[in-house]
Amino acid sequence: MTDRADECRKLAEKCMALARTAGDPAARATLLTMAQRWYELAQEAPSDLNTILQGFNDQQMQPPKKDDQK
Repeated sequence: MTDRADECRKLAEKCMALARTAGDPAARATLLTMAQRWYELAQEAPSDLNTILQGFNDQQMQPPKKDDQK
């Protein structure tokens, strides 16, 4: 297990813990989605974690699609 994979797994665990305590269903769903992505990243063999993290953060900062806004 690499340090990068460990870091991704720890971040996934943090998201899961926050999701358990989130009162807002939308926030809970977002945290669970983030946790799932962190676990996926832990399974990949990244050449540069910073590049992957930046891509993940950029994806999270995109505005929701019109059909997702309700």
